[in-house]
Amino acid sequence: MAATPRNVLIANGQELIGSLSWPQGGGPKWHPYSIADARETLHPQLAAVAGAARAVSRRFSPRGEITAQLTLHPTFLAKTHFPAHILRDAGLTILGSRTTRVTPRISQGGKPGAQDTAEILVAGTPEEFEVMDRYLQDPAIGKGRQEEFTHIESIHAYASNAKLRLDTETPWPNFVHVTLHAGENDADILAAFQTLVLQLGGEISLRGFRFVPGLAFVAVHLPAAQVPELARFERIRLVRSMPRLREELDLTAALGRSYPKLSLPAPMPTPHGPRVAVFDGGTAQAFGSHVVELAASGLPPAAVGDLTHGVNVTSALLFGPVDPKQGILPTPPWAVEHHRVLPTTDSPEQALDVLDRIVTALRSARTAGRPYRFANISLGPVATFFDDDIHEWTSRLDTELADGSTLCTAAIGNNGALGGELGRIQPPGDAVNVFAIGAADTRRKKWNRAPYSATGPGRSPGFVKPDVVAFGGSNGEPLPVYSPLAGGVVAVGGTSFASPLALRTAVGIDVLSQSRFAPITLQALLINAAEYRRSHKRADVGWGRIPLDPEGILYTPLDVVRVVYQGITRPGHPQKALIPVPKGLPPGTKVRIGATFCYRAPVDSAHAINYTRAGLWVRCYKAPGNSLPLFGTGMYKSEEELRRDAMRWDTVLNNSCTVNADELESPYFHINYQVRDESEAVRTEDAVPMPYALIVTLQAPGVVDLMTRIQTEFPVLQTLPVEVQVPVGGSP
Repeated sequence: MAATPRNVLIANGQELIGSLSWPQGGGPKWHPYSIADARETLHPQLAAVAGAARAVSRRFSPRGEITAQLTLHPTFLAKTHFPAHILRDAGLTILGSRTTRVTPRISQGGKPGAQDTAEILVAGTPEEFEVMDRYLQDPAIGKGRQEEFTHIESIHAYASNAKLRLDTETPWPNFVHVTLHAGENDADILAAFQTLVLQLGGEISLRGFRFVPGLAFVAVHLPAAQVPELARFERIRLVRSMPRLREELDLTAALGRSYPKLSLPAPMPTPHGPRVAVFDGGTAQAFGSHVVELAASGLPPAAVGDLTHGVNVTSALLFGPVDPKQGILPTPPWAVEHHRVLPTTDSPEQALDVLDRIVTALRSARTAGRPYRFANISLGPVATFFDDDIHEWTSRLDTELADGSTLCTAAIGNNGALGGELGRIQPPGDAVNVFAIGAADTRRKKWNRAPYSATGPGRSPGFVKPDVVAFGGSNGEPLPVYSPLAGGVVAVGGTSFASPLALRTAVGIDVLSQSRFAPITLQALLINAAEYRRSHKRADVGWGRIPLDPEGILYTPLDVVRVVYQGITRPGHPQKALIPVPKGLPPGTKVRIGATFCYRAPVDSAHAINYTRAGLWVRCYKAPGNSLPLFGTGMYKSEEELRRDAMRWDTVLNNSCTVNADELESPYFHINYQVRDESEAVRTEDAVPMPYALIVTLQAPGVVDLMTRIQTEFPVLQTLPVEVQVPVGGSP
């Protein structure tokens, strides 16, 4: 341990959480259209949709239904304004939703141009759309139903050409990846789709269908000329080109410093530590007892390139960046289970095969009652990022990781130098239940996004992506890792290595804290401690660069105190979390409050715009009734503002602000848990409790007895007992 006096973090902030009431109502809602306006606009549109439904062939619609796009006015993005009653009164089936942009006929406040809104995909027969039209025209329908009609901007049939997202440079033009609105129990839809594929001269992949709630994914082999005809199948949501696996970054820099000859450290006398998994290209058992390699049955021998990547990723997780002064590698206090998911065939299904292997391993561990506490994925598909739809990699991993038992880091991709849309994050880096890691170019104080590191933003929810960046190497400063295959230190670079370095910090905290914190709490700690400067952009570095040394998070300077809250919130039971700012601070003291909320959420893959089913609505008060603008200043913002600002449906909330100490009188957070299903509000009694983590960092410059003041006023707070015998520190 360093001799410099420091504060160790407070581990039981949840003792300051209690119940609280929540204010109701936000005033009357502005309506852009009257029911007369709605009838004038929607009547001919509904008639056209019903007519298109009558014309559709059963070849493309086994249930005689057509899929329509129902666009809401931007004012009615919020789930409470979803027109569920009129849709279900008509017998329509809600398939999914996604984001779109629309220029409304009338805008609130005369706001010009296109605005974000929701597009709802619904399926129905001609008769059902005609029923909806009759309800629209019926003056006897109640006020509530009339208001729901006024929320709708337009409704049109979902055109088949709008479903195509094809890459003209794909190496497999005769293969496509199809997303269907169908579940495992929709046998008639799945059978009709397979029949259509055969009729078009194609075949379904032997891999078959893969399901998440509301969606099915399938690979199809058929002549490229027949793909537009396939897209006429009504339950198809999207047709993409088959994804390729990412290629590794070619780092041309060489190490500029000499490193001693190193060898593997001796194993721990009594192996212990958390379960840690790596999904990559193999290790050839080169790490001895520190790594157990597992491979799927029938997998071919490891290719040299895959093996090199797997070894270097695993070494970064075990040993971190090698210090030329080390002389000997430290013995890591945890072992790694390395799942060799490569090589895969050079077939169109290569990326999907790898995903199957990852999901199978995660699910098997959880089913066996021994889920991985930590996992790292440094590979993924080359897939163009779409704001309005979710990739199979993203949706399946989000579903597997929604229970919060595993902290899974994932590299976001090395395509950042391409710029624009081509440089945006790659799956599964856009997943909300994955800790998405980008790369910083150096370990020095002045740092930036590594030029190759992919950029955000993600979709909302999940708007801030990457989550954080960690040092990943660059031509100017390559990342030195030990390679037992090379017999020494090698230079690497890429988000593939930033990701395991970030996970290494989290595992180090876990070991030092003797696993007192939940995985989401460890993620929140890293985000809370991340360094971010005004010159940086959120889309480049997310919440900032994390420290590589776990002690940099567990310990703070004497005028800084970090508090960990691990809470459970229930719908209908708002909570009050006190912020332990002591009274009597020196006059003129300015307190900086940094706060991070983090949780895991079940997802609705069919509803890209309302992807998460749970959210935290958080409000900060510096004194009773006196708000502090930490997560947005307005209690009742529009849904569009909430998505871009307070982001209450995101699984991470993070911000900081400075306030005069004399303005703080028993400050606290007001926490409310909200739930939704298929983009709609649900009954609170039907929702399950949700664990969350809150990290609060208080800084009072020059107040070196800040910890003593806090614990004197809040004696219930206890500092973390730290395991000091285990060397898990990072390298300089």
